[in-house]
Amino acid sequence: MEENKYTIEDLCDFTGYTRRTIRYYVQEGLLEPPAGRGRGGFYFDSHLERLREIKALQEKGLKLQEIMALLKEGAKPALAPLREIWIRYPVLPGIEIHVSRDLDETARGKVNEIVRVAKSILKGGNRDE
Repeated sequence: MEENKYTIEDLCDFTGYTRRTIRYYVQEGLLEPPAGRGRGGFYFDSHLERLREIKALQEKGLKLQEIMALLKEGAKPALAPLREIWIRYPVLPGIEIHVSRDLDETARGKVNEIVRVAKSILKGGNRDE
């Protein structure tokens, strides 16, 4: 199965982060650099999921330094409240899809497609866009 490719603008739309924040996370090592250089750079589902994981940890009250330490270790969070983390997929203002962080990679790809189609439909577009 081919992995989806995203521009930095796509990541901004899907996560609510700004381009500046995403670039900062790359600079700090929280997020892998995009494939390609400059305006031709693109991101994959793994980048999108990492950003959603960072956002979920922030929503649980963790500070960026704590998140950096946690994610750089590569370990799953051991704190009890973190087992209940849900990832938010913004569709349009006031509409979100909430999904458990523990989904496998195949299911995450399907959720990303659902969000993409939902955004298209709700913006008045065609389902096949």
